[in-house]
Amino acid sequence: MSRRDIKAGAGYEEELYRQTHPYEQWIPEHEPGGTEGMELPESVALLPMEEGLPEKLPEAEYLVFHKAGSVAVPAMKELADIFMSRPSVHIIYGDEDVLRGDSRSDPWFKPDWSPESHASLPYFGGLIALRKKALEERPELLSEKKDIEELTEELLKSGAEVFHMDRILFHAGEPPQDKEVRHPLGTFPGGKEVTVSVIIPSKDHPELLERVLGSLKRLTDYPSCEILVVDNGSGEDKRQQIEELRRKYLFDYIYEKEDFNFSRMCNRGARAARGGVLLFLNDDIEIIRPDWMRILAATAMQEYAGAVGAKLYYPYGEGETPRIQHAGISNIALGPVHKLGGLPDDRSYYHGINLADRNVLAVTAACMAIEKERFFAVGGFDETLAVAYNDVELCFSLYEKGYRNIQRNDAVLIHHESASRGEDSSPERKARQQREWISLYTKHKELYARDPYYSPHLVQERLDVEYHVNAPCEYEKRGKESVIGGPEPFRKKPAGKLAKKLRLASNILAHTDGARRLLYFDEDGVMKAQWVIEGWAAPERESAGACVTELILKREDGEAYRVSTFRKYRPDVAAILPRQKEGELSGFVARLPEGAVPDGRYRAELLISRGRNKQVLRCGVSISFESGYAPRLEEEQNG
Repeated sequence: MSRRDIKAGAGYEEELYRQTHPYEQWIPEHEPGGTEGMELPESVALLPMEEGLPEKLPEAEYLVFHKAGSVAVPAMKELADIFMSRPSVHIIYGDEDVLRGDSRSDPWFKPDWSPESHASLPYFGGLIALRKKALEERPELLSEKKDIEELTEELLKSGAEVFHMDRILFHAGEPPQDKEVRHPLGTFPGGKEVTVSVIIPSKDHPELLERVLGSLKRLTDYPSCEILVVDNGSGEDKRQQIEELRRKYLFDYIYEKEDFNFSRMCNRGARAARGGVLLFLNDDIEIIRPDWMRILAATAMQEYAGAVGAKLYYPYGEGETPRIQHAGISNIALGPVHKLGGLPDDRSYYHGINLADRNVLAVTAACMAIEKERFFAVGGFDETLAVAYNDVELCFSLYEKGYRNIQRNDAVLIHHESASRGEDSSPERKARQQREWISLYTKHKELYARDPYYSPHLVQERLDVEYHVNAPCEYEKRGKESVIGGPEPFRKKPAGKLAKKLRLASNILAHTDGARRLLYFDEDGVMKAQWVIEGWAAPERESAGACVTELILKREDGEAYRVSTFRKYRPDVAAILPRQKEGELSGFVARLPEGAVPDGRYRAELLISRGRNKQVLRCGVSISFESGYAPRLEEEQNG
């Protein structure tokens, strides 16, 4: 909440409620007319799904079968309009939630039609709408009283067109239970397995190569594969060790000294490959199950398949629960993200999204299979993307060509992430990553903040590993900016009797967590950049609800800027300050348009206000701004 938006202490409970009850904020915004008060259109008939297909079909044109629960009647008018405007659509499904009394919760926002997802774990849920004509054209389906879900499957097999209605259509009495996951494998065309070309980019890491090659040879049960190691310039000692591995594991070794370019290395390996399926594999992968290659290759050979990815785990020890590193890539407003990262893979997340095979917009090239001709048909990896987003760009291109990218969660490997190259943490690497982000969305403008397999009603504006409702807080809204004021005198931190007189505690605790550069496109499609600074500040014992936090940026030449902040829900801070009242909103977020303050180094301080009383808290932090780079935090925290 900014300095303009809040008076000290006012609206604290309301803001806390907004930030902790996102679905309650979502409902009035997306359902302004509510879900009651509209009559059912004559063209729509509501029927209980449990009773199956009636002997005599109703007069209505569209049959809406639903399980025990209530139907969002106003949405039925929209549903009928969709059937009317799209004569080729035979089946409509939508989103749903849970209704207990007058309280709605647990929304299930589904992807657009995803054949592989549905085949693995049917997700139509509590409501299925059918065009009656589609049934009348199949009299054999009317000859016996069929289960509605079975009937729908028969229509799908005959090529029925499916439409996802992006609305809450059904209110269940209880959250739906995940059904048993299936993993249809599919058969190779002609019934014969193709040769798989495993392409491993690697430099200066024979120890990693030894592990991946050893586990591949020892554990993989696929009968026909070749291995190509692509090296962009290992040192002489390392190169000799790799030559020894070549003799031991019998792989093709492609050596060409040049700057690191992951895309170029993969393309070079693909051009030398002889197999029908290309399988790109990082050298920091470890195979743990024998059937992984068969699963990926058989799926990649299906005529509709684009890129096929595996589920990757972080390394784990005996008796430990594996944690997810990759289970598909979602394309949110912030860019491509890995959902579920770091979560234990010992339960079902968001209706089986970590268990079922599913369609995704992108998968990681740490382990990616693709039919060879399709790879070259879209131009292979984009070599202008040397490090980041090259796998995402390839998947975007495949999707735009009409192929479906698939995440196979039954093919599981271990990924010793970034063991080869290290983390991208330097300012230069972060700047390069952002340049490649811009390049990705410049090339694929239509896919910015759009993912058919990830609902727009799920979180878009923050990095969130789980699947929460997209009801952005003020500090998350695209384009939201802090108020920035010019230099003004500030009172030093009061102490002793003066602090007591001002009723502000001298023992205010604070921490500046980080600073980053945020890229986004505005409504006109113009790319913008902001500097985002986050942290928290709260009196150790007194109520924080009446306090407003502002950021003071002081240049070395004496110029200072006063920056308003937004309140942020921080349950972690409330947990470490048990005596603090109203500490849940002690987080602060400042969002400065890039260039709003001159580039340079600033000392950061916090101005804590309650009414007319102010207290400056020295954080002992310096922040360096440079256009085109993420801000850098320097020095130790001493708040």
